[in-house]
Amino acid sequence: MMNTKSWIEHFERNQFGFVEPVTVPGGSRLPELVRKPLARSLAVFQLGESGGGTRLMRYVRQTVAEEDGFTGYERAVQYFVAEEQNHARLLVNLVKYLGGDLIEKQWSNSVFRKIRHGLGLEFNLQILLTAELMAEVYYGLLYRRSGDEVVRVYCHKILSDEMRHLAFHAEFFRSRAEDWSEEKKTWWGWQFGVCLRAIAMVLAWEHRDCFKALGVGKGEVFRMAVKSGERFMRRIDGGQKLWRARMQARAEGSTMVAS
Repeated sequence: MMNTKSWIEHFERNQFGFVEPVTVPGGSRLPELVRKPLARSLAVFQLGESGGGTRLMRYVRQTVAEEDGFTGYERAVQYFVAEEQNHARLLVNLVKYLGGDLIEKQWSNSVFRKIRHGLGLEFNLQILLTAELMAEVYYGLLYRRSGDEVVRVYCHKILSDEMRHLAFHAEFFRSRAEDWSEEKKTWWGWQFGVCLRAIAMVLAWEHRDCFKALGVGKGEVFRMAVKSGERFMRRIDGGQKLWRARMQARAEGSTMVAS
């Protein structure tokens, strides 16, 4: 059962309190070798945050809106979508501050949207939460390494929101997993690990120029993203069981190959 009332109250409170920095387009004093790849990278994230959430809301209404234990979930998801759209707005200002250009189309964003659509609520949310896990790594690195105070302020705000989004999704999957069979828990843990690694590889490769400018290698980014996923699994009630089941499945698969 989800405590949707507390989430609605959180999202309502979180609409206020952030003081956006005063920025001037092209006003960043970062060196060009850092500023340009950072702006290009943030433009990709801006596009990913700019969805309207129409299909997600339809999945919610069709799947869990009327179920016991999920009263108010639809409204909470509406607030979640609005917060992501606000991130898109903030990132517009940040990209312009860095002297970058916004984009309207990008291959990985198109692929992820197509994967999410048509596969139901749980998988749609799983792809979204995996993106949130990537954001935890991405904005954390920018906050620590960008060297620009305006970038740090924006990243701190977005990162703070994303951490609460992860908790929101964790509670949803905890509640859903209560009714899962052992077989489904094993399967879910396995495919989550596969999806996480695939998206972590895309993050590390696609934003490699940005990470290089910040002094971080692709391998390090990949490992950080995987660890972020492991922490998320441990936050779910029974998550350690789900994670152990996935690891056991991997170990058994390796044994079979070796034999």
